Amino acid sequence: MKKKYIHRFRKGLVTLLLAASVAGSTVILTGCGKTGGGNSIKVGVCPGPYGDMFRDAITPVLEKKGYSVEIVEFSDYVQPDTALEDGEINANMFQNPIYLKTFNENHGTHLSWLVEIPTAGMGVYSNKYNSLADIPDGAEIAIPNDNTNILRSLRVLESAGYLTLDPELDATAVTLDDIKDNPHGYNFTEVSAEVLTTVLDSVDAAVINGNYVLGAGLDLADAVYLETVPDNYYNTITVRTEDKDSKLAQDLIAAVHSDDFRNVIEDKDKFYWTFGKPDDYKL
Repeated sequence: MKKKYIHRFRKGLVTLLLAASVAGSTVILTGCGKTGGGNSIKVGVCPGPYGDMFRDAITPVLEKKGYSVEIVEFSDYVQPDTALEDGEINANMFQNPIYLKTFNENHGTHLSWLVEIPTAGMGVYSNKYNSLADIPDGAEIAIPNDNTNILRSLRVLESAGYLTLDPELDATAVTLDDIKDNPHGYNFTEVSAEVLTTVLDSVDAAVINGNYVLGAGLDLADAVYLETVPDNYYNTITVRTEDKDSKLAQDLIAAVHSDDFRNVIEDKDKFYWTFGKPDDYKL
């Protein structure tokens, strides 16, 4: 895989994430206290492109409405939701509706998504092979270890025609046992999503979320297979359910549907234009 380093992402991110994982701890890359009053808001994101997308395409729209915006970056897929539930941030932008539904059910949180955003697809990446067809039978493939992304990663391989899933599977509790047919005899290793890019030298391939690919300085174009983002897998802006009809919620939705937002997304000098677009995205 060719490594194309993308401007604006923090160098050394992968090393930091791996160290946090090995130590059995989590790292908040930007501090976050209790949310303040007035029009000062905090928005949580994960490593990758969505903090930059919010900063480039949404913050200027909100600032015109009088908001002061702080982007808070977390190291994994759990902290942005627990921080939102606890009132430490006002909104987050990193997850799809299926992940959110499962998180609410498993953690007793009360969060609701407002609007879908353009989203980088999940893909199969390899440092050893140049195409999915080159990956041999019996290969070791690393996948995320949370339920939502286990299902999504297996569906990526199913959409490519390399395995078949049980059509009766429980989407909220999927396991490797839900694989109905694995004709190539792949061996799957479950790894925390945030460190998948660091194991590429140790496995034959890995199925990785787009935000972590970009956050590691890699290029979506280096995927040996890249999904077409399916319905319900577009990332969203999420708030506490009690705030879903608030003025802030209305302004966030309006910002994503604005010409200013779309002008940034379609700018060919950036990479957002390559992302999958939800149905309500209009040029």
